[in-house]
Amino acid sequence: MFCPVCRDEYRSGFKKCATCDVALVASLDNRGPDAPEPVMADATPDEALAAFCGFLTLDEARHARDSVRGAKLPADILIREAPGTAVGSSLQEEFWLRVRPKDFANVESLIGFEPAAPAGEDDTFLCSVCGATVHSADDACPGCGLRFEE
Repeated sequence: MFCPVCRDEYRSGFKKCATCDVALVASLDNRGPDAPEPVMADATPDEALAAFCGFLTLDEARHARDSVRGAKLPADILIREAPGTAVGSSLQEEFWLRVRPKDFANVESLIGFEPAAPAGEDDTFLCSVCGATVHSADDACPGCGLRFEE
């Protein structure tokens, strides 16, 4: 099964594209009479979506995704467990908006983007490798062990 808009492939049993909210078709060659015309920019299988930015809540991520899709650009939300979450503790999730890298500038103009404030003496930042919270005084990431250089 395929989405006639974003062209993603789904396994048997799925009826609707999770990204485009349209009915799936059996083949991309034969769209069927009820399949909508493609409305989003075509994405090729080689154009993987990449994490653009994270959000504190799922509602914020959905609002951003809907704005991007409203501009007819492919986007989805990745929900993952926050790095450093201890086994047995309450689940902490992160919500990431994913778009094509070539669309980053367009997405930034659509939803805005506030880069993290520079780290001060007592500030924290997120590790660029695993996303764990690191204190500015640390010389290694507590999540993945990445060593930081001055």
